[in-house]
Amino acid sequence: MARNHTPRMWSAPWATHVVGTMGYLAPKLVRTGRVTTLSDVFTFGAFVLEVARGRRPIEEDDDADDDATAGGQFMLVNWVLGHWCKGSIAGAVDARLGSEFDAAEADLVLRLGLACLHPLP
Repeated sequence: MARNHTPRMWSAPWATHVVGTMGYLAPKLVRTGRVTTLSDVFTFGAFVLEVARGRRPIEEDDDADDDATAGGQFMLVNWVLGHWCKGSIAGAVDARLGSEFDAAEADLVLRLGLACLHPLP
C-alpha cells in the first residue's frame, strides 16, 4: 500500500513524497500526493484483481499483442475489463485454478476489484 514518506520517517502529518508500487497507487494519489480513503479503495481493488488473476497489476510483457498490453506492459485492469466487456469475466481467473473455483464467487470478486479501480467508486 502507499504510504506517506517524510525525511524524518513519519515525523510530519503531511506527505512530502509518495512511496509505493505502480499499479497499486491511485492516479489521484500520484497527482496530488494526498492519501485518502479512495486511494486505499483503489489499492484494495488492485490487490483483489491480483489475487484472482495471479498476476501483478503491471508487468513487463514485450511479447504480448493484445488490449491488455500498453507500451510493452501488461495492464491487469485492462485484461479483466476486456473479459468483462466480452461477457466472460470468469475467463480472467488464474488459469492455474483450473475448474477448482466457484464461477459466481469469481465473478463477484472480479467485479468488486473493477468497481474499486473505477475513478468514481
